[in-house]
Amino acid sequence: MDQTTARSGVRRGALRRRLAVLGAAVVAVAALTVGETAQAAPAGGALPRLAVTGNFVTGISSGGYMATQLQVAYSSRFRGAGVFSAGPYWCAQDNVAIALYGCTVDTVPTDVATSYAKTDEYARAGKIDPTKNLTRSRTYFFHGTQDPTVVQSLADDLAAYYRHYAAPLTYRSTLAAGHAWISPLGPVACGNTAAPYINNCPGYDAEADLLKTMFGSVKKPNNAAPRGRVTSFSQDPYAVPAQPGNGDLTKTGAAAIGMGATGYLYTPDSCASGATCAVVVALHGCLQTADQIGTTFVERSGLNAYADTNDFVVLYPQATPTTDTIVNPKGCWDWWGYLGPNDVDYANKLGPQMRAVMNMVSALGG
Repeated sequence: MDQTTARSGVRRGALRRRLAVLGAAVVAVAALTVGETAQAAPAGGALPRLAVTGNFVTGISSGGYMATQLQVAYSSRFRGAGVFSAGPYWCAQDNVAIALYGCTVDTVPTDVATSYAKTDEYARAGKIDPTKNLTRSRTYFFHGTQDPTVVQSLADDLAAYYRHYAAPLTYRSTLAAGHAWISPLGPVACGNTAAPYINNCPGYDAEADLLKTMFGSVKKPNNAAPRGRVTSFSQDPYAVPAQPGNGDLTKTGAAAIGMGATGYLYTPDSCASGATCAVVVALHGCLQTADQIGTTFVERSGLNAYADTNDFVVLYPQATPTTDTIVNPKGCWDWWGYLGPNDVDYANKLGPQMRAVMNMVSALGG
């Protein structure tokens, strides 16, 4: 099925009504019980200005799609990326039917050639940075063999996408893991797919692997008391305003573009004291927002302990689930154009959520 056929076969109104199904497909849960900890902290102050040496991005599932979008669009600013369980850039083609049937499962074969063509088109138009930058963007990509949510062929398509643009790629695809972020602090058994989608795979430290891939080398984590702290900040100042057909005009700030009021930052004491440090942007998946699981992802990603010993801060931006509409009930990042019929640039530098995250990175000095 080509893009024209897919678009002509499904009307926009019907697509929006099926977004609830997409959220379920992206994370594949039958039921979810959110405990008392699943409450976002109140928004804090502004992000601090730091002495930043470079930027990196990582994410899981919808956050993995978003991480790739940021890496491709801003390849002059991101020096590396780490992706867990996602498919190729622009996989959904601004079409929820393709997202449902071609970007989580492979009922509709993925048209990777179309992803290449759109990438090249965006590069020619200046909507993304030159793709030649990807040749020096060190990339870690993980996909578990027990993942029921993003099938193996989709993962292989993302690996092929990276290889097409000659990105230095470390592809881990043999571990019997479910659909999840992998961390030694994960409360879920390795092969399962269950909330909060942070899995512990004994003997494998994914954070060591991804950080070594992105940085070139990595020091052992701080396994003692943290030498830094998690702070919250308001995401509203970094959000771009909604526009007709691209966001919710009845709302202001981050909520208008599908993002939460509060984001989080882990800052080692050394970085707070003026040491030069990198920025690692860590993007949760669907059903992993602070509105749904509190700071579980922030506290259990496994990145903070490495930040203490490797001189980087961890920025945890937040999407948010919609409770008054069916647009995004699972709190996914925008990787298929869910903000409205004019949200056609969601995967490039004009995308509202893309711009908001980069405004945060810029505020930090990255």
